[in-house]
Amino acid sequence: MKKYIIIFSLFASYCTFAQEFFAPVQNQYIADNPYLISSAYAGIGDCWQIRASGFEQWVSIEDSPGTQSLSIDGRISDRSGVGAILFNDQNGFTTQKGIQLSFAHHLTLSEYNNQYLSFGISYKFTQFGIDTSRFNNGDPDNPLNPGLADISVNDSNFDIGLLYRIGRFFLSANAVNLLQKEIDDFNPTEPSQIQNYYVYTGYTFYHRFSDIEVEPSMLYQNFAGDGRSTADLNLKVRKMHREDYYWIGVSLRSLVDQDFKPLSVSPMLGIKKANFYVAYGYQINVNEVLQPTTAAGSHMITLGFDFGCRQSKCGCTY
Repeated sequence: MKKYIIIFSLFASYCTFAQEFFAPVQNQYIADNPYLISSAYAGIGDCWQIRASGFEQWVSIEDSPGTQSLSIDGRISDRSGVGAILFNDQNGFTTQKGIQLSFAHHLTLSEYNNQYLSFGISYKFTQFGIDTSRFNNGDPDNPLNPGLADISVNDSNFDIGLLYRIGRFFLSANAVNLLQKEIDDFNPTEPSQIQNYYVYTGYTFYHRFSDIEVEPSMLYQNFAGDGRSTADLNLKVRKMHREDYYWIGVSLRSLVDQDFKPLSVSPMLGIKKANFYVAYGYQINVNEVLQPTTAAGSHMITLGFDFGCRQSKCGCTY
């Protein structure tokens, strides 16, 4: 069985390498951290927010894919915010590590109907690597790729984001990796187009005499390198109690370019008490190609802390 796992890891490594220089977007953003997918969210809210997230796939398999991130964002003025993300992604023999620094500015279009427009830009440094020393499956006399040197590539790039809000409706459009990538000598077939495009939208329904909020949302992702597209359909139900709340939700990820063929379903829940936040999700893969027969599901956990809280004088950052 381990032989097949290694072959699968090599295949996954190739796929990752072809789409290198971006942190995979799992479902951590649903845990009240949309800044992970759009720099335009930096600085919205009364508090500075720290969020640590971990997403581990197929936990019963050794060297299964995993993604970790640590983010912080907050306001530096009534209309501007900054943020930073440290991220690490490992998939078999491949790794991606990086840092992202963001700046966002927020404008008021109309105070009458709470209409706002936000712009964000991020600088991102990413290190992509392949550890070829482990290709021998623990047997130095039977390597899968003898003589292959380790691969390490660094990249600097930029992302931009735009966020439009009116009332409780939001729409975010984002372009990731604006700069083209130079083709490396060791892989001339690698695509130079590494741009990704995200659209995130939703609406929060509520009643003025109720403490229940219902928020359907959708995230669309398009990968220019190979034309793939995915869509997350999300639903959250939040119960408020003054400044505290708890929520339950579910996320369904599908392949758009394959007639919305489902990939995974993720039930999730979270709670915010005072300045502390915790959320948990469990992903169930429903696509047999992506789910090894011996693997368990995937787990997501987010821990957070809010600090430095003060209300802005501008509704654009409420």
